[in-house]
Amino acid sequence: MKRITLATALLFAATSTFASERIISAGAAITEIINAMDAQEQLVAVDVTSKSMVDKDMPVLGYHRQLSAESLIALNPTRLLGSNEMGPQSTLDLLKQAGIEVDVLNSGETVEDLMVRIEQVGELTDTSDKAVELQKDVEAKVAAINANLENQDRKKKVLFLMIHDGRPANVAGRNTTADTVIRLAGAINPAADAVESYKPVSLEAMVQMQPDIILLSSRTMSKIGSADELLKQMPLLAATPAGQNKALAMIDGTALIGGLGLKSLSEAERLNSVFYKK
Repeated sequence: MKRITLATALLFAATSTFASERIISAGAAITEIINAMDAQEQLVAVDVTSKSMVDKDMPVLGYHRQLSAESLIALNPTRLLGSNEMGPQSTLDLLKQAGIEVDVLNSGETVEDLMVRIEQVGELTDTSDKAVELQKDVEAKVAAINANLENQDRKKKVLFLMIHDGRPANVAGRNTTADTVIRLAGAINPAADAVESYKPVSLEAMVQMQPDIILLSSRTMSKIGSADELLKQMPLLAATPAGQNKALAMIDGTALIGGLGLKSLSEAERLNSVFYKK
C-alpha cells in the first residue's frame, strides 16, 4: 500500500509540475502549436504576433523582438518560449536571472524544422502524445500539397517583396520561410539563386527575374491597395509579366514569422490554388 501511495504521489507531483507551468509564447509559430495540442491553458501571455490566436482577455506583451523584462516578470511566468528572433538579449538575461526558463525553439524554414519544433513544444508542455499526432497531420498535409502538384505543367515564378516606407524593397531569397511557402505552393522563387535571406535588390534586378506574380504580406497589401499603386511606386515592374498582368497575391504575414509553421502550410495550400486558379 505504501508503494502504491508513493508512486501515486510521485505521479501527481510530476503532473502538477506541468499543470502549474505558466508559459509566455513569443511567436505565432509557437502559439499555433500550443493551441493545436490543446495546451493553451498553460499560457499566461503572448506577443503581438499571436494576438489573433488567443482569447481577447489574454495579455499581449508587444513584439517578440522588443520584449520588456519588467512586463514579463510581473506575470510570474515559469517559462518563455520563442524563436531565435525574440529579444533583446538583455531582456532574456534578466528573465534567466529571475529564475524564469528561457527556451529558444527551432525556427528553421523547412518541414523538418517544423517537425522538430512540434516535438520541442510537446516536451515542454507535457503533450508529447499530441505532438506525435500533430506531426502525422503535418505529414498528411504536405503529402496532399505535393499530390496537387503532380499534374502541374509550367511552374510560375513568384517573387516575394517586403516593402518598407522610405527604404528599398527586400526580396525573399533562399533559406526564408517565404521561399519554402512559394516552393510548397508549386512555384519557383526567382530570387533564391540571387540572394539568401531577405535582402534589398535593385528594381533592375527584379525586372531581370521576370516574375509572373508578385507576392506581398497582408500588411503590405493593405497599405498598397492595388497593383496599379504598386506600379506607381515601382514603375519598372511594368516590364515583368507580373506587372503587365497586374498579378498580385497576398500571404498572411503571421505565416512568415518564427520559421515555417502550421499557418505557413495552410497558406502554401491556398496559394497553390491562387497561383494556378484551380
